[in-house]
Amino acid sequence: MGMQRDDWDKLWDGLDPQQPGSGRCGCWLASALLLLVLVAACLASAYLVWQRLGLPLQPGILLSPPTAIPAITAESESSSSSTAESPALAPTVTLSAAQAAGDIVAHQITSAPLVDGNLDEWGEGPAYESQFRVYTAEQWDGTDDVRATWRLAWDNDNLYIAAQVEDDVHVQTQTGNTIFRGDGLSLQIDSQREADLGPILSPDDFQINLSPGNFAGIAPSAYRFRGNNDGTMPDAPGHSIAVAAQQAEQGYILEAVIPWADIALTPSAGLVIGLALNVNDNDTPGTAVQELMKSHVATRAFRDPTSWGTLTLN
Repeated sequence: MGMQRDDWDKLWDGLDPQQPGSGRCGCWLASALLLLVLVAACLASAYLVWQRLGLPLQPGILLSPPTAIPAITAESESSSSSTAESPALAPTVTLSAAQAAGDIVAHQITSAPLVDGNLDEWGEGPAYESQFRVYTAEQWDGTDDVRATWRLAWDNDNLYIAAQVEDDVHVQTQTGNTIFRGDGLSLQIDSQREADLGPILSPDDFQINLSPGNFAGIAPSAYRFRGNNDGTMPDAPGHSIAVAAQQAEQGYILEAVIPWADIALTPSAGLVIGLALNVNDNDTPGTAVQELMKSHVATRAFRDPTSWGTLTLN
């Protein structure tokens, strides 16, 4: 009556426990989906960082490196702290349209004036005033007590400059490439204006700074800067510019001779070049700060030759 072994095996046939195959497949599918979500999140984060940094999206494109600014440039306003708007003209000042635009004239002469700080030889020719406030430092207290009147002439060798400056406090403690931080004058010249006029400095652009000295131990002097292809205006020593100055009751008189060779120019009647005539003022004794600059052209900006006026050689 006992059950045979074969019969017992038949009874359990098909009843052995089995793990369902669909459970393992679902686990792998969930893991794959989670991995895709993580990869997508990483890619999105990387894209946002890429965009914020301004990096290029196409391979092979290199970003231009930032242009380095020299420690000392032609003037402190190249990294200016503040720029004041030009004041309204005084009621007694009347300018022609050309003068208001900064267009001036220099007459050709046959006899060069002596460079001695005396204006007797200049006669009654046209004069131009630097009356537009184009730069102020943070330290400026609002005092506007400087006025410069210019006369210009030329011959085949030189450009001649004469300026009478009215200023009730004379401060000049500097020599060399920092004389702009005291009382003095500066000229910005675009010697090839007709060839490459543009809003960026280049090797045909110059700045000539002129110092009257301090009428004690510091002598009158000049310093030259020249533009670069990178749009800066670094030092360009080694010039032959001559300067003389005399102290006046309220200010000073300055004369200068600028050889055309020092600004890479060959003069001719009718030639038009870029020019800005500027006066620097420092009213704080014992300091070296360019507190105020006034120009003969209201639009004048340090790094933009198109904002300077013009000089026509008659």
